[in-house]
Formats: sequence, structure tokens, C-alpha cells
Amino acid sequence: MCPVTWSRVSVGANVVLDGRLAIFHERQRWLAVADLHFGYEVSQRAAGNLFPLWGMHTIEKRLKDLLQDYNPKHLLLLGDLVHNNEAARELAQLVKKLRELCEITLIAGNHDRDLGQTVDLVDAWRSDGYYFHHGHCVTEQQGCVQIIGHHHPAGTVRDGAGLRLKLPAFVQQENCWILPAFSPWAAGTEWLPAPSTRMWLCSPQRILRFPPESA
Repeated sequence: MCPVTWSRVSVGANVVLDGRLAIFHERQRWLAVADLHFGYEVSQRAAGNLFPLWGMHTIEKRLKDLLQDYNPKHLLLLGDLVHNNEAARELAQLVKKLRELCEITLIAGNHDRDLGQTVDLVDAWRSDGYYFHHGHCVTEQQGCVQIIGHHHPAGTVRDGAGLRLKLPAFVQQENCWILPAFSPWAAGTEWLPAPSTRMWLCSPQRILRFPPESA
């Protein structure tokens, strides 16, 4: 089991948030991440834009590190698996490698319309008390927590002297939990926290409650 650190906090009963942009259920033993946009640089190169290929390498390494640290029974990838179908072959190769380590469910996102010809996709997946889907369409589910991606939430911390740092965020909004984008290319969308919202800014070194709780 991964040790308790500043980059790992409890966000629900038996659920921990890892600063590497994943959540893990300690009893049900699922690990969930969202919005890989795997092969974004391949898609950009196909469009004539020269991008370095490091994004795919860092996604694969982070996923393998998470699987090694948590040893989950099930890995859930919550949609926008690729940026577009230009990277379908690269995603299929990644999935093949990961399936040697863990069971995987691939949930379709709005960027994955043509991907079903390459890998097996589902629209949603359910576990005891939780319902997983990408989140690009409204789904009414009673009596469970919906866990989604799609929105790429982020928040910005400021030092009061003009410096600021934007970080991906995990958002808990009543019975809907929104995962940060796993892609290193995703800048994130500024999320305005409401009174009923819990929000956590994530980095591999530390997770910050946002906005900071009053002393």
C-alpha cells in the first residue's frame, strides 16, 4: 500500500486522492483516471505541428507507477482516451501493455468517436455506490456518486505579489466527483468553487485544499 504523504489524502470513505491525478478505492480496489488525450503530439504532428513525443512516455510511466504502488484490481480510464483517431494505434499498444498488469475498462469520451474500431469501449461502468462515465452528457443517477472527467478542472494559487501557479484540480460537487485531466498537455479550466464544493489542487509532491480552509 502506498504510504500516507502530503501527496495522498482521503476524500471519501475508503477513497484516496493521489497527487498524480488519480483516485483509488481501498476496499473495492479500483483506480480511476480521466482524459489521457493519449497521443496528443501524434495528432498535432499529423496536422503539421511539430510537438515533442514526451507526453505519451510520461502518461505510460505515471500509469505504471500508480499500478505498481496501489496494485488495483481494476483500472478505469474515463474517456477522452485519445485527442483524435490519429493516435488510435498508439493507444492500443498502451492498453495491451497495461492489460498485462491489471484489468482495464475503457470508457468512451467525446474525443473517442472513431476509436471503437480499435479498442473495446463502454459508455459507463458501475461499482457499489459509484457510477463512472466521461461526463460530456447529462446522466441522472440516484443513490450513488458519479465520477466523471471531461471538464479538466484547475485552480490557481497566488502569492499576493503577482506570482501565480495553476494546478489541476479534483472537485467534489455534492454527488458528482470530477477528476483532473491526466494529460500533461491539458492546461485545465479555472473552476470557481461554490459553498457546497470541495476542491483539491494536485501535484506529485503535495495536494492543497482550495481555497485554503480558514484557521
